[in-house]
Amino acid sequence: MKRLLVLFAATALALPAFAQIAPKPTPEQLAKTYEEDQLSLESCGVPRNAGDDYRPAPLYPDQTRAPRLPASDNFTLDVVASGLPNPWGLAFLPSGNFLVTIRGEGLRVVSADGKTSTAVGGTPPIKNAIRLLGMHDVVLDQDFARNRTLYLAFVTTPEGKGPTGYIVSAKLSADEKSLEAYTILKEQMGMIPRRIAQGADSRLYIHTAEVITPYATVQNMASPQGKVLRLNPNGTVPGDNPFVPWNSADPSIWALGFRDPQGMVMHPTTGELWTIENEPRGGDELNIVRAGRNYGFPLISYGRDNDGKLLNGGLTQKDGLEQPVYFWTPSVALSGMAIYSGDKFPAWKGDVFAGGLSGMQLVRLKVQDGRVVGEEKLLRDKCKRIRDVRQGPDGLLYILTDDANGEIWRLSPR
Repeated sequence: MKRLLVLFAATALALPAFAQIAPKPTPEQLAKTYEEDQLSLESCGVPRNAGDDYRPAPLYPDQTRAPRLPASDNFTLDVVASGLPNPWGLAFLPSGNFLVTIRGEGLRVVSADGKTSTAVGGTPPIKNAIRLLGMHDVVLDQDFARNRTLYLAFVTTPEGKGPTGYIVSAKLSADEKSLEAYTILKEQMGMIPRRIAQGADSRLYIHTAEVITPYATVQNMASPQGKVLRLNPNGTVPGDNPFVPWNSADPSIWALGFRDPQGMVMHPTTGELWTIENEPRGGDELNIVRAGRNYGFPLISYGRDNDGKLLNGGLTQKDGLEQPVYFWTPSVALSGMAIYSGDKFPAWKGDVFAGGLSGMQLVRLKVQDGRVVGEEKLLRDKCKRIRDVRQGPDGLLYILTDDANGEIWRLSPR
């Protein structure tokens, strides 16, 4: 088995004959790119990545820079609630209330008329020296109305340990004030769980990040970092996970090769797992994730590292490593994801929505047969970092903004 792991690593590092390293763009190309892809309006200030001039050549012509869609004018935006300190994830309770994760503290309940509770009891203290870690996602079990079960993904620093990642289940009390039957499903020092999704078969899919150069754990099969993990709702490992036969692998791994994924959803029609991912500096990705596949980071990337250096010599393609469905240069810093399936916005049915943090926008992608055919940038005039995007049970779109006075927005038909 050790020999198999070595062979796996050596194969992953080999350079293919068709490797593409981006040519330097011309000044005319840069000017046009900036005109089309400027990440936020001038009134919002200069985006962090606006000056990034790296433009790798895609393998497929529809992998990036899709035609701009006509501007949508079919919605109005309302502020449902405000005063949320750096919210991260959003779920919809059967009572009509919202359950919101707060990065630095835990959970709060927000009523339909915008009133915010104090912190929900029963979650451990969130303590981290790294500001961007903390309470991340919340997902209700698909049978929540009967069992009151929810799942949380977070990082905290227990006494005497380093930052530790947790996937837990718990039951929300009937009065929505506390968590009960708190159960740790997976716990590991250094793990950064970002998002959770539940499949139709009830299995949990957990997307984890690795944000520290040189990203050594991403291709390490013993580490849960930079992976999609798959667990049963009780925390056990499904026997059909692809790497269960590997003695040296974490058996919960379902797919690998990711940097900082901050959006994940099961496609409402196909049941496929769709994700979005932040690369360090450009090359943000949209992926369809399948069992046992390797999505390449940091061996291949359409972005560069944070210091501007090429990742693995600028390699963007390699046999045996998956290509993204779509990528963005410069970075939008994507977070939160929804695939619209409601009936309130018929023109948006099947479209992918993702929030932009440094990009300060809501990205809409028109998708046909699994390929992106058009892109629109919405809400750029709001100059807000968008952390999460969810479709509500009412068929409307809800958005979390990321700042000290975070808000819940609602998009309704005009």
